[in-house]
Amino acid sequence: MDLLAQMETFVRVVEGKSLSAAARAQRLSLPAVSRQLRALEQELGATLLVRSTRTLHVTDAGREWYERSRRVLGDVEDARQAVRSGTRGVSGRLVVSTSLSFGSAVIVPRLAKLAAKHPQLVIDLRLEDHLVDLVAEGVDIAVRAGAPPPDSTAFVAQPLFTMERVLVAAPRWLRKHGTPREPDQLRRQPCLLQVTLAGNAIPWLLRLRAQPDNFVTIEVEGQLRTNTPTALCYLALEGAGIAYLPDWLVAPHLAQGTLRPVLPAWSSPPHTAWALHRAEHRGSARHRAFLAALPRTSAEI
Repeated sequence: MDLLAQMETFVRVVEGKSLSAAARAQRLSLPAVSRQLRALEQELGATLLVRSTRTLHVTDAGREWYERSRRVLGDVEDARQAVRSGTRGVSGRLVVSTSLSFGSAVIVPRLAKLAAKHPQLVIDLRLEDHLVDLVAEGVDIAVRAGAPPPDSTAFVAQPLFTMERVLVAAPRWLRKHGTPREPDQLRRQPCLLQVTLAGNAIPWLLRLRAQPDNFVTIEVEGQLRTNTPTALCYLALEGAGIAYLPDWLVAPHLAQGTLRPVLPAWSSPPHTAWALHRAEHRGSARHRAFLAALPRTSAEI
């Protein structure tokens, strides 16, 4: 039996978390998938999956085989692309994970042009506001903003661009409530709060632009709270309060005048957007094509 086919089936089972999902993805019968897995385990002399009627558990040996299979299948696909590059260009499937707000504002507007340039490239974009396990969840590239990922020989973290959070409000809200002149005045204003999935409010850490070492943390209160910056931006546009949002998200609204800066001399410390992928995909044509489409400065957004 074709070992590459068995590898692909096994990868599909792990990423789909079921034999049925793998069967549907490959247009195989469920018994055919089961036969491939049994033959693979017999060939390797190891149990890769522990299956019951309700759950599927990947063993340590299975995890090792999954990671190596992904690497081998990726190398085979890259080799196929290299041979076909004269006629077909970049091809294959790329799974990308990013946050809802960042993905909607930064990545989605670039996908149509990327797809037109590489018609054989298939991109599965996942918009999800939680950290992902690239291996366990079958993700090729994760794009997130914040602290740099920990050093690792297994992964490559490519910096994209630097951003800040800024304070904004709708003109009508400022006319009604007045414009704060000092950070302490924010404590007495109704604010729009971003919270973590655990429900904890994200603090407003501000620095004076002219004095980057001058930091202040403001504990603010507000009636409206959400975990998604896009929702906070919409509420700010509706005149519901002051919001503390990424500059790339509010830039078009500031340019249109539908939002106005609050305390423009202050902003958050800079944060970097990162694209994280496994080290073995460093030279992948699919990865290079996708990363080349992303902005390198906030002005490009």
